Amino acid sequence: MYICRKNVEREIMIKRNARLDQNLPMMRSQVFALISNYFVGYLFLYPLIGVFITYQLTGVADSMTQEVAFVIYGFLILFTLYLSRPIIKESFRMAKGRWFSHIKKIPINYLFLFASLLIVNTTITALTGVETSANQDLVFQSLKESPALIIFAALIMAPIVEELVFRGGLYRALRNRYSYKRAIFISMLAFGFIHVFASLLSGDFMDLWNIFTYMAMGFFFVKIYEETGSVFPAILLHFFNNAIALSIMWLTTVL
Repeated sequence: MYICRKNVEREIMIKRNARLDQNLPMMRSQVFALISNYFVGYLFLYPLIGVFITYQLTGVADSMTQEVAFVIYGFLILFTLYLSRPIIKESFRMAKGRWFSHIKKIPINYLFLFASLLIVNTTITALTGVETSANQDLVFQSLKESPALIIFAALIMAPIVEELVFRGGLYRALRNRYSYKRAIFISMLAFGFIHVFASLLSGDFMDLWNIFTYMAMGFFFVKIYEETGSVFPAILLHFFNNAIALSIMWLTTVL
């Protein structure tokens, strides 16, 4: 029993990767542009542009058509990939000759992620009576109304963009400037905050409890990035997590 517990603790702990101690492959201005593209562009500017384009095309105000949303998401992905070129090149270099060992880390990390989410969500429900986050409710509703769009956003856009921004950009920059443990916490906190941000703007402060759910996700995404030195396993773990979550939501709509 003791040996088993020690093995679990060893798997959960984040092992510092000395290969990431080298200089940051991006200039600070590039990191700033990458992060700004997400926090300013994706959260504020691009939705306004999408609404404006929709109004020009249809005359309907205060909304965005699915077609326009696809274009906005596509642009966000491509621009993020362009800004992240140094991180992507470094990730390819870190993964060279290690693809199989990196991929093997995904299932075990997902199992620990799933168990962590089960504990965190059960605790939040026990304390607040709230069973799902506002973000989950939005995804569930979108799955019924615009399934193609939400599948694209959750399985393609979110894993690529969020891992390049929060792990490849934010975490990588903070890690080289401060202690890696502090960088882990800030990356987790930022990732959690962004998923409850809309609720805070609308005054739904109870949803703030769910920041711990997304911080738990952020922990395992940064864990697999730190241990492999490559953003690709983090993207795949993120994709795997979202794919299973969407599958469960879809099953609840058809059963």
